[in-house]
Amino acid sequence: MEAFPWWSSRHIELAKEIEEFADEHAHEAVKALWKRKYPLELLDEVRRRGWFGALIPEEYGGLGLGATGSCIAAEGLGRLGTIAHVYTTTMFGGTEQIMLFGTEEQKERWLPRIAKGELKGAIVITEPYFGSDAAGIETVAVREGDEYVITGKKRFITNAGLADLYMLYARTSDSPEDRARYRHLTAFIVEKGMEGFSIERVNELCGWDGLQNGYLNLDEVRVPVDNRLGEEGDGWRIMVSGLNYERTLVAASALGPIRDALRYAVYHAQRRVQFNQPTISFQVNQFRIADMIAKLKTARLLTYYAAYLLDRGEEAVLEATAAKLYATEVMEEVTKTAVQVMGGDGWMKFYPVEQLYRDAKIFPIIGGTNEVMKIILFRQGLRALREELKPPVMLIDPELNAPLPHFKVKPAEPAELTEDKLLETLAEYYKANPGLYATLEELALRLGAKPEEIAKLALELEKKGLAKTYIDPRRKAVKMVRPTYKGLKKAKPLEYYKYMPSWVDQRLIF
Repeated sequence: MEAFPWWSSRHIELAKEIEEFADEHAHEAVKALWKRKYPLELLDEVRRRGWFGALIPEEYGGLGLGATGSCIAAEGLGRLGTIAHVYTTTMFGGTEQIMLFGTEEQKERWLPRIAKGELKGAIVITEPYFGSDAAGIETVAVREGDEYVITGKKRFITNAGLADLYMLYARTSDSPEDRARYRHLTAFIVEKGMEGFSIERVNELCGWDGLQNGYLNLDEVRVPVDNRLGEEGDGWRIMVSGLNYERTLVAASALGPIRDALRYAVYHAQRRVQFNQPTISFQVNQFRIADMIAKLKTARLLTYYAAYLLDRGEEAVLEATAAKLYATEVMEEVTKTAVQVMGGDGWMKFYPVEQLYRDAKIFPIIGGTNEVMKIILFRQGLRALREELKPPVMLIDPELNAPLPHFKVKPAEPAELTEDKLLETLAEYYKANPGLYATLEELALRLGAKPEEIAKLALELEKKGLAKTYIDPRRKAVKMVRPTYKGLKKAKPLEYYKYMPSWVDQRLIF
């Protein structure tokens, strides 16, 4: 496992230990996959080595290696089949939430045992009728004295039955006001063995052979108030606060399989001879492997940079989201490519690549679908990159008679706004940006007028057929405006809009 320059000596040592462990026990993990049995003995060895404590502070019996340490563990254990998923689910299925929102009593009660690997966790959000729409969940928790009575169903729960602690979210209020403020959910630690808490079914999955994923039934389960994290109504805040860590850890758990897919593709191509040469000699396979290497390096960099920011106390929303999106898509692409490089052998169970290929399909779904990741990146990315994406002011250069971008334009002095002045500015905007609407802010910069004054006048021009406005559907107000042909003709002579490159044969122009 390649270390990054910002890793501490303890991070580097952890990476070395886990990589050696994965090399030593890879055959056992694959054997368990053949048998479709979860490798509990291997999990016990992970527990004994204390790696479940990577995230947990030393004062609670952990290693105190932060998000980076837990990502190192997730990457290395990702080479051992489903071992990684028990580990990662425990980390974002209770551990981080207890660290951030637990009382001192709760931390002392659970964290040392998690660090020792004695308690494993699960994240319990999804329900039969609510997935990405997590705020709509129907599982209900009603307080009765010093207990909450929880009733409902949950599904797609990884570690179902294997976990001891279930980080569960339930609805505690039907008030429209609470719902509007996202104060209607509460977070609980439901413990295995509580009366009325049972597994309804275990799912047959496309991948993750041997790992239990299932439906949970909560039939009036009585959970002590002491098992509530935060205050009543804090559930949504607790849920979303852990998403950036969860996404980073999901990305990290994809890195081990990506490396192994590349490993087997190279191993096979160096030894498979066709047309009197190893198939790695074929440029098509060299290009495939080159792409796999580039994607692996990029995915690791994104993931560990996000972890680095989390360890600095930053939210890392964009970085964690981008890491999850990219690493999980790369896992799909690289495992598919590895199968292709290996040909028919890649489709056989005699090599682990087909298992990696099947496992890869779930990664763009867990931790929030990649479609949701793209929505987050679009919405928050535009806000976060506002300065970097500052729009150019396209102005016609007198010498070239062509538009050039300007980023330092002095705003026009305040002046009286007239129809003719607005129309002339729209004509100039058209010449520089034919086909685009001008925003009110752009026009205000050039005219020295207020956006609301421009909007009012633009509507008057529209009534006369000289301009066309774009109305923001949410605000029901003018957002942009453009000239019509009639407006262009009124503002400037038609000759003004012409542009001919010097190389054009004027005899062909009419």
